[in-house]
Amino acid sequence: MDLRINPDDLTLGDLEDFEDFTGKSIDEAIKPVPVLDDEGKRTFDEKGRPEMTVKVSTKAIICLVWLTQRKANPDFTVADARNVKVTSLVVGGESEAEQGNG
Repeated sequence: MDLRINPDDLTLGDLEDFEDFTGKSIDEAIKPVPVLDDEGKRTFDEKGRPEMTVKVSTKAIICLVWLTQRKANPDFTVADARNVKVTSLVVGGESEAEQGNG
């Protein structure tokens, strides 16, 4: 199963369900954080900019899978999302609108 999770496809209702499920807004749950070295100091790229990464909780990933998959299959449940293999996830991808134009 190749799941494409594109944040552009989320509705306001999806964002509300995300907050209900995770207890956080999507901005709080999926935000860049500084990359730290072994000593706990921030790292910088060759241009002197702080390096950043995004850490997403498992609960947030489960919720995003559920939100995106229920659009195509209204019977898709949170329990179904919990059974999805991590290796089948693709973040980004084409939006629903882009998939229809081809």
